[in-house]
Amino acid sequence: MAIVLVRIDDRLIHGQVIVGWGKVERPDYILVISDQIAASEWETELCLAALPSEIKGRVVSEKDAPSEINRLNLDNKPSFVLFESPRSAYNVYKNGGKFTAINIGGMHSSKGKREILDYIYLDDEDAGYLKLMKNSGVKLDFRSLPDTENIDVMSLI
Repeated sequence: MAIVLVRIDDRLIHGQVIVGWGKVERPDYILVISDQIAASEWETELCLAALPSEIKGRVVSEKDAPSEINRLNLDNKPSFVLFESPRSAYNVYKNGGKFTAINIGGMHSSKGKREILDYIYLDDEDAGYLKLMKNSGVKLDFRSLPDTENIDVMSLI
């Protein structure tokens, strides 16, 4: 079964991930990729505290992510991999983290970003990294929840 969801969501672990995607995909493990959170024991504990007790998790840096992702690909436990940004996802992919599809589910409003969908705000850098992933053969899936329709955001940017 291995990795059942790779997702970009600037909120990382939250209701849509745990309840929305979790009810469908039933992960046993969630890997969070974040240099900032991985660098702080307190932030790591806080991030993982959002997990239900039956789901294990770990936070790793971008540098350590490729080997962790590739280990999960060989595991028989259903797992999620969560990124905060397209830059982070692309860097891990480029450095050997193996995944063929990525869900873009929550990139929220912040300074300099423009609204593409009500849950997707991008700046030129974000769009560039998404294009790099798409051109590298990664399937991009723009949905907030598993029962919503994939929207071709790439045609909108």
